[in-house]
Amino acid sequence: MSSRISPVSLLPLLLSIGLVAAYWFLPFVTQPLLGPSTVAEVNASRDANEFELETNGVQLILFAALITGIAGVWGLVNPKLTRAVGAVTALGGVLVLTYFAVFFIGYLKDEGTYLGAMGAGFWLLLALGTVMVLQAVLQAVMPRPAVPAQYRLSSLLANQESAIVLALTLLLVTVGLSNPRFLAERNLLDILQGNAYIAVAAIGMSMVIITGNIDISVGSLIGLLAVVSGRLVVSDVPVVVAWLAPLVVGAGVGAIIGGLVAYLRIPSIVVTLGMLSILKGILIIWTSGQRITGMPEAYYLAQGRLLNIPVPVVFMVVLTLLTALWLRYSGLGRAFYALGGNPEAARLSGFSQTRLTMQVFVLNGIFAGIAAVLYATQLNVIQPTPPTSLELFVITSAVVGGVSILGGTGTVIGAMLAAVLLNTIRSGMIFVNVSPFWIQAVQGVLILATVLVDLVRRNRQMV
Repeated sequence: MSSRISPVSLLPLLLSIGLVAAYWFLPFVTQPLLGPSTVAEVNASRDANEFELETNGVQLILFAALITGIAGVWGLVNPKLTRAVGAVTALGGVLVLTYFAVFFIGYLKDEGTYLGAMGAGFWLLLALGTVMVLQAVLQAVMPRPAVPAQYRLSSLLANQESAIVLALTLLLVTVGLSNPRFLAERNLLDILQGNAYIAVAAIGMSMVIITGNIDISVGSLIGLLAVVSGRLVVSDVPVVVAWLAPLVVGAGVGAIIGGLVAYLRIPSIVVTLGMLSILKGILIIWTSGQRITGMPEAYYLAQGRLLNIPVPVVFMVVLTLLTALWLRYSGLGRAFYALGGNPEAARLSGFSQTRLTMQVFVLNGIFAGIAAVLYATQLNVIQPTPPTSLELFVITSAVVGGVSILGGTGTVIGAMLAAVLLNTIRSGMIFVNVSPFWIQAVQGVLILATVLVDLVRRNRQMV
């Protein structure tokens, strides 16, 4: 068997490098006073931009380069995924061409006055985007050897994560074309970091649902833990202690819930419904409706950046990836899936249902603690009550992300992507002048649709 790398396998990686080069190095536009400028220079110097160039959508270029580069590496690791990689590369091409559509819409309003000033980088980006789309068409018509069913494009696109990525991309494209300001860097960062704490909380919720349980008290728990953290730091407790205390308290509350569910055999929905009321009552009595202010500057963890990336985004991505790997490869992670998939078979295999239930609720409490710290430190004020319907957002993120409400299946990566999708939908509604109050109706529809799809999938597997 030949080990040579085919040009087709290298194409996505080369296209990705070309996008980055066109973005960072090649002149994009010529300005009267500044001379030839790259996209990055224009984007970073908007105040000096005499042409008032439309740069809101320019972030799509780097995003397209990122997903194309990942797809290229993916294809080199596993050449059997050629068509799937081609589809992802074409998706990146759609994003690049979307930027040009946004650009032209903005410039047509000015009668195309400045198109003559566009440099080589502009036309190279257009050419690269076109090639990225056309290569998928060529791969679709080219003959190829038979591949196993799990590597076919239809199988790879059938999972929930792929569906969410596709929906997210279509949402960015359609809303971005309707209102280019939706693709502004500030708005995209707000979408990612503003509700990163929900994605973190959805990690713990996903594990709970995978075991066949649920926790509807997570919203009140996050609110209470945020207040615990804020009260400690304004009492001159070291900042690190104020960050770690919510994790410890969250683990303790999780242990109480887990103990009631595991040892007293009370359904988790009943236990957490009661805990929701208890935590909300404690929160109201303790705070007396007063907001917490006056935290020291060092306390605001979520307002910081790591390698110029917002800290909440770093937490969201890193915790999701680590948990996904842990669930897949650790014995305890596989035991969670076994417990949710078939409790009796798990018991006969030697797994302790009580111990696993305790452990998953403790882990859920720890993730709620991390989410509470991110929530408490993202603004200069900590509210005495948690955001409205916070627990619904967390549960929806897990369920829409592909975690079966019946237990046993799902990934935390899907939950994270779903959290981003829901926030993107909410932001998109504002930009297309749709009332954001419709978001709860959209959530309900997504939950019902996801549950129905899951039931149909399970029925097919049983046939």
